[in-house]
Amino acid sequence: MDPLTFPMLVGTALTEAVKFLFDRAGAVLDRRAGRVPVEEPEQLEGPVGSLTVRPAELSSARIERITEARGALQVYLARPALLEGDDPGLRDLLGALRLDLEEIYGRQLPFGDEEERPSRPGVRVTQRTDQLTGNQVGVRAQDISKTGRVRVDQSAKVIEAAAEQVGVEIDGTIG
Repeated sequence: MDPLTFPMLVGTALTEAVKFLFDRAGAVLDRRAGRVPVEEPEQLEGPVGSLTVRPAELSSARIERITEARGALQVYLARPALLEGDDPGLRDLLGALRLDLEEIYGRQLPFGDEEERPSRPGVRVTQRTDQLTGNQVGVRAQDISKTGRVRVDQSAKVIEAAAEQVGVEIDGTIG
């Protein structure tokens, strides 16, 4: 299963999943903004229990993605008739948000009758720089197999004219 694939949910289960991810995104954004202490865990009912944010995972790029995803989900929550389990755009949105939240919380967030997903071979790279004067490469790999996974999160405030920032360059194998 693609790490961004979200399980096919319908009706109440889909609405609950959207609400759950919307609320978790809000909780992360509240911690990033300092409205809630970042080290304060979220206490949730049910099998999820307690979720604690890992501050090192709160990159600017990730927070921007979460903010955008939360805005999109707000439309679905305001208009539940738009919620369709077979909508590929919605499933991609939910899958990407879930992946970001799982990396922030350091644990999986299964939905529906989904079992905990097995760990997959892969690599995750986070790179930050104020001023890039040379080359910055997130990943080099010959090939990424169907079971492999790559996640690169990079930012640079200033990239000099002769500098280069590359997220993934396939020179070796991943997965």
